[in-house]
Amino acid sequence: MSAALEISDLRVVLGGRDILRRVQFSARPGETIALLGGSGTGKSVTLKAILGLLPATAGSVRIDGVDVLAEPAARASEARARIGMLFQGGALFDSLSIWENIGFRLLHAEGLSRAESRDRALEMLDAVGLDRALADRRPADLSGGQQKRAGLARALAAEPEVLFFDEPTTGLDPLSAGRIDALMAETVDRTGATAVMITHDLASVRRVCQRVAFLWEGEIGWEGPVDQLDDSGFEPLQAFLRGRD
Repeated sequence: MSAALEISDLRVVLGGRDILRRVQFSARPGETIALLGGSGTGKSVTLKAILGLLPATAGSVRIDGVDVLAEPAARASEARARIGMLFQGGALFDSLSIWENIGFRLLHAEGLSRAESRDRALEMLDAVGLDRALADRRPADLSGGQQKRAGLARALAAEPEVLFFDEPTTGLDPLSAGRIDALMAETVDRTGATAVMITHDLASVRRVCQRVAFLWEGEIGWEGPVDQLDDSGFEPLQAFLRGRD
């Protein structure tokens, strides 16, 4: 099966310094890959370059075969519209209701009416296990775990083909983190989406992901199946694991 997301020789230079030198990894439909690495190794920079929030100096980012770094802006935007994003902390708009948060893209980019967007938002609440009674509440009324679920519902509302999970369990207690992990795994399995998880949470990686790409000195220092993490033989990764497990 061909890769739905393929990163090749991605380079990002900021302030005259190579943050990313030659990053490459890929993920297939129905697969979740973890992007691991210590603080300052370029995980967030990689994500921002893929999303077009930072300029890439070289390389390619292919979404379903379309290189968004080489194509005209309109075609690149069309390809990136296939991406759904679960932001760290949920990143819900405080002034909007939960259903308006979930339906934001449907209202403002997909051209759906408010009634249609609300109906879709209610379906998404069901999908992530949140009570429909929360639809008209504000984010401040929800717990941290509920906000993460609402954020996932928003990411799924436009039926994306590629999902990014940015530190999805940060700030959650172990029980809530386990529930979010189960929900992410079930979502990828049910939708067949391609997913990339950026995280420090190794327990989450072992529960959700099939493969790992480990960032080291601006490159992918090791890539392989999750069940080979402990036997990778790559010392920087082993040191990272000893510090995190």
